[in-house]
Amino acid sequence: MSGKADKSGPGGTSRTRALATVAGTVLVVTAEFALLTAVYDRAEPIRRDQVAVASLSGTLESATGRELTAAARRADAVLTGLSSSGVPRADLSAARQLAADTAADPAGVEQLRSAVRRLAVDLDHRQRTVTAEARLSYAGLLVLASLGWMAWFRRLVSRHRALQREVTAQQARSDGEQRLAALVRNATDVVAVCEADATISFATPPSLVLLGIADDQLVGTRLTELVHPGDLDVFLQRLASPGLGVGEHILLRMVHADGRILSMEGTLSNLLGDPAVRGLVLTLRDITARRELEERLTFQAFQDGLTGMANRQLFTDRLQHALIRRSGPASPLVVLFCGLDDFKSVNDGAGHGVGDQVLAEVGARLKGVVRAGDTAARLGGDEFAILMDSATIESAHEVAQRVQAALAPPVVVGDRSVTVRASIGLAQAVPGEMDAEEALRNADVAMYLAKDRGQSGIVVYESRVHTEALERLALRADLQRALTRSELVLHYQPIIDLRTVAVKGFEALVRWQHPTRGLMSPALFIPMAEETGLILPLGAWVLRAACEAAADMQRPGCAPTMSVNVSAQQLSQPGFVDSVLAALTDTGLPSDRLTLEITETVILRDLDTVAPRLAALREVGVKVAIDDFGTGYSSLAYLSSLPVDVLKVDKSFIDKVTTDKQAASLAEAIIALSHKMHFTTVAEGVEQPEQAAWLRKARCTYGQGYLWSRPVDLAAARAMLGSEVGFGTPARLLPRADRRAFRGAPTDEGMRKLG
Repeated sequence: MSGKADKSGPGGTSRTRALATVAGTVLVVTAEFALLTAVYDRAEPIRRDQVAVASLSGTLESATGRELTAAARRADAVLTGLSSSGVPRADLSAARQLAADTAADPAGVEQLRSAVRRLAVDLDHRQRTVTAEARLSYAGLLVLASLGWMAWFRRLVSRHRALQREVTAQQARSDGEQRLAALVRNATDVVAVCEADATISFATPPSLVLLGIADDQLVGTRLTELVHPGDLDVFLQRLASPGLGVGEHILLRMVHADGRILSMEGTLSNLLGDPAVRGLVLTLRDITARRELEERLTFQAFQDGLTGMANRQLFTDRLQHALIRRSGPASPLVVLFCGLDDFKSVNDGAGHGVGDQVLAEVGARLKGVVRAGDTAARLGGDEFAILMDSATIESAHEVAQRVQAALAPPVVVGDRSVTVRASIGLAQAVPGEMDAEEALRNADVAMYLAKDRGQSGIVVYESRVHTEALERLALRADLQRALTRSELVLHYQPIIDLRTVAVKGFEALVRWQHPTRGLMSPALFIPMAEETGLILPLGAWVLRAACEAAADMQRPGCAPTMSVNVSAQQLSQPGFVDSVLAALTDTGLPSDRLTLEITETVILRDLDTVAPRLAALREVGVKVAIDDFGTGYSSLAYLSSLPVDVLKVDKSFIDKVTTDKQAASLAEAIIALSHKMHFTTVAEGVEQPEQAAWLRKARCTYGQGYLWSRPVDLAAARAMLGSEVGFGTPARLLPRADRRAFRGAPTDEGMRKLG
């Protein structure tokens, strides 16, 4: 068995090839020797015959007389001794016969000579033939030997190359094994081989870095001792699974030597049946950082980073799932959409840092209001939403009221106190009848309608609400075009000197001459302008147009003032002071003829920014008036530090001065305070002669209201200059058409003004 195996193996094959090579070489050498011997054996008789014939030919040529007989006898003897291998037998026999005849009769010597010469020629030809045959045979043998040697050499080269490939392959395997060993030693993954009972029999060095335990210390340890208790049961089931395959993916937590919990990922391969391994091979890598990143990304994807509430994506997803029709009765859903009122002014005035803190506090208050199981979310910016499950519109309305009550207390950020108000829209969502986008849109429409109707409102979505919202959207688009189509106009309400009952100035009030809706009050479009940012170009136009009108009214002996309302967004612009000065310069209006009216809440919201700008304008002569004075919660605390010239007492105080002693006392205190601080006082919304008389007695400086005139156009305003209005009929200065409209018409002093 072993002998056959050796012969059939690589060693036996090599020996056989070596023996075949030696045998082939001996065979070639023997063939060459035999060829040379055969050539010699054939050529030697011919050579001897040539020598004999040449000697005989010379003897016959030189013999004469009696020598001829002796030469002929010698020729006969020589010819008899010639072999027949070199010449034809006929020629040899003929020559012998001639030699015998010549010996008897020398007269035939010439014929003998010719016969001998012919034999020499035959021998020479035969010599050349043998030589040619020898050369051809030798050449053939040489070619055969060359081919044999070439074949042997090629086989030798092939064997060398095969041996070289084998050596190279062995080297590559060795390098690969060394590389693999180096990779295993230096890899970040841990490779461990466990027995069937989870005892570690082999571990790679990275275990020290990954688990804090050296590989030699891991050997003999049970792998289950390193697995987190929360994942131990699942891991044991995986180890005991009879169908465990090769390279099964696993996720588990393990405990580091220092007590840290690590998230691990790897593969578990059942190689118990492999003789080279005979174990369970576990490959592990640390994915703790990746899992933490995934958790953060997941939080960012579905949670609002500022408030910690659900974001729009998560809210929409939960709403969509809640609206999927299921078996059984459908549970009613209500979407509550909450938008903060005038929040842009907080960011513009106090900065986005303060705004973010306010939003975070609003989110915390909303989370404290919602019911258990409801979803509160921040949709973006200053918009929030609540998804109420198993709720009716009535219960949702109560939650909306609780939201507004929770937002009522001011938000204190550092030394700032910010008042937050919200408009809320409610929309019922019926599962199976609408999708999340439609339900959220309906609540959004209701919220915007609540804003348009007045801040801090609550509106329930209905079909007519949608129609009204669409009309509002169309109106907003018309307002944007109105700025370029010269549809905005100014009306002017006179400010009356209560002592002389003469017109001393005007307040410019913007109106919109809509092409289809007619003349529109600012209460219908100013909130839209503030929401869309159009308040900035609109306010700039009002300021410039009012300055132009006031400059046109200036004449010797008559220099009326012009009051212009300024919005919070205008004041927040860095170039506000320059824009006011440019309007004065371009129109030629003296700076002391312009009064800027600003509500106290606008001033106090960002006092550090607003006060220096107003002070800069006062330095050049522009007067500053606080509009609706007395309605703010902190007016008196800041009044001494404000750059103010005029206090305009709010209409809510003036309405009751003749009927309510407490209101009269409060109004009288405000007027007295104004005198003490050297402020000019203007009473707003005066509609009755008794109110005017009371104000005059209380030493109020100026008044304005429907008692004297409603806002009028520029031509009517010019006609009022220098007139004594008196305390007679409220419509005495109005055109005939306005008199009819005035009777029973609602006052618009309480309407929202520009800013």
